[in-house]
Amino acid sequence: MINKEINIIGGGCSALSLARLINKLPNYKFNLFLGDKNKINKDHFWGFWKVEINEEAYDNANHVWSKWSINTNDSKHILTSMKHPYCVIKRHLWLEICRKQLQSEKTTIFENDVLEKDDKLFIKNKKIKGNLVFDSRPPKLPSNVLLQHFEGFVVTSNKDVFDEKLVTLMDFRCDQSRGMHFIYLLPFSKRKALVESTMFSKIVENKEYYSTEISKYLKNYYNLIEFKKSDHEKGIIPMHYIFNESKEAYNIGTRGGAVRPSSGYAFTFIQKQAYQIISQIKNRKKINTKIHNNIDLFLDKIFINVINEYPLLAPKIFSGLARKLNGDEMAKFMSGYASLITTCKIIISMPKIPFIKSFFNVVFRK
Repeated sequence: MINKEINIIGGGCSALSLARLINKLPNYKFNLFLGDKNKINKDHFWGFWKVEINEEAYDNANHVWSKWSINTNDSKHILTSMKHPYCVIKRHLWLEICRKQLQSEKTTIFENDVLEKDDKLFIKNKKIKGNLVFDSRPPKLPSNVLLQHFEGFVVTSNKDVFDEKLVTLMDFRCDQSRGMHFIYLLPFSKRKALVESTMFSKIVENKEYYSTEISKYLKNYYNLIEFKKSDHEKGIIPMHYIFNESKEAYNIGTRGGAVRPSSGYAFTFIQKQAYQIISQIKNRKKINTKIHNNIDLFLDKIFINVINEYPLLAPKIFSGLARKLNGDEMAKFMSGYASLITTCKIIISMPKIPFIKSFFNVVFRK
């Protein structure tokens, strides 16, 4: 018997990843307020390492690789994991998978935007009511913080140039004068790849900068000058822990702290958050949407401080990380499942003096 009601605001990854789990709550019906998110036509890729919590996404992934590399001017480290491969799934594909799992008799969908006034949520001038409300609307982003910003596109060549079995997770052989900068390359075939220019800095560059850096990189390391561009992608992610608290709702997704501050990865953490919420409801526990542990968040603050103060150390930091960890350890660390031993390995691999200084900056920050 259905006697309880859950409202979910939003039509993106976090809202639909939660809504698709409605079959696990037989006594609840869902109201899904899609709003503007439902009108976004642009597609893009979400990256993640396979772990138990995202196995359904892995089963439907567009591409999967068991090897990835981190490159600098002085080194190339290739990590391998058959158990935790690196995957990407397209936004539209995952959202469609989620929609197909919605049960029509238990789900009511509203296309209207939700408005907020005096900390209360309204739709068509009527206050949203229900036993629980989960809000995934994009939050207001903090100012003057380090940003991860990127632009790129799918490159198609008329000759074989890419190693289709190896992801270039980070290649630092590019301009480092404006902040930490690397090239991210996902090879879909020997002739086709997504290539992105990614920076960690406080200033977002103009579109030409990223495009020029990608062209330089492809020429220098793939001898590729002529190619076709398609599927343009770009984004800006604050490297800052965002966790909004509201009187009327529990916040999820970006506004509910799902994005990992040090990496910008969110897909796996969104799945973890959704399952955590469902478990809490089923077991009649207090709702808690926080999914990053305090140790990880503290270490993230130190890391972000180092990158902000010493951006030129980035190649050394990440090559050291790749040297100390194996593929399974790195995949679990990036997915929020690092063991104590792995965490210790990571700390040992870091440049000592900058991290000690940043430790004190974080601890005694006003």
